[in-house]
Amino acid sequence: SLAGRTKKAFQTRFYDQQKGSYGDAGGNVLALKMGVPAHQYERVVEALRAGLIKSGGHLDTGIIGTRFFFEILAEHGLNQFAYEAINKRSEPGFGWWLELGSTTTRERWDEGGSYNHPMFGGGLVWFYRNLAGMQADPEEPGYRHLVFRPQPVEQMDWVSYMNQTPYGEGGIRWKNMRDVFSMEVTVPVSCRASVYVPTSDSSLVYEGKRRANEATDAGVEFVRMEEGYAVYEVKSGLYHFQVKPNPVPGARE
Repeated sequence: SLAGRTKKAFQTRFYDQQKGSYGDAGGNVLALKMGVPAHQYERVVEALRAGLIKSGGHLDTGIIGTRFFFEILAEHGLNQFAYEAINKRSEPGFGWWLELGSTTTRERWDEGGSYNHPMFGGGLVWFYRNLAGMQADPEEPGYRHLVFRPQPVEQMDWVSYMNQTPYGEGGIRWKNMRDVFSMEVTVPVSCRASVYVPTSDSSLVYEGKRRANEATDAGVEFVRMEEGYAVYEVKSGLYHFQVKPNPVPGARE
């Protein structure tokens, strides 16, 4: 009840109907994290995108907004912006700290403040939840149900992430090659997973050497198409999904 009242108060106080925005410096990031009314959604996402362009693709957030910045971009069709922002080597950005010789998270983008200020971890969550695409289902805690939904970017040839869950090792490795996009997923013992394969045509998806839609005897079940992905349910084990030809832009050898 308190969360609902707080959310409504935030929307009433900070939404600018003329601009269609909750404001820069993390305002739109926090609004999208909490959820905005349906009639505001497209304008708020566009305001967030416009703000990124205005800032040259840099972070413009403080500590709270930065915690959710990369995930929110990825979840709302702006994953390329997230990749570009996390790779900036000029101020403000994590790469700027590297240029300054930092090996820890700082309190401020410049030379002031604490040099050991790691609260919320910055963009680390984005690496495994969005870029690699491995998430735990909160309805089935402890990785009993995993969700593999990679969000590849043009500049990367491959990404690999593994995690030691209570039931054994689970993880994903995807490759973005010229002729094929491949995903190798590991599902721990006694667990199951939903696998999102980037494609607009499920007939182009293979698991191993045969079409994934025909691999039901191997524990692969096609469920649906959803927002540019073919979704499959699988049991514990190691699976090799491929999409031929590669639907991901920017694929290289």
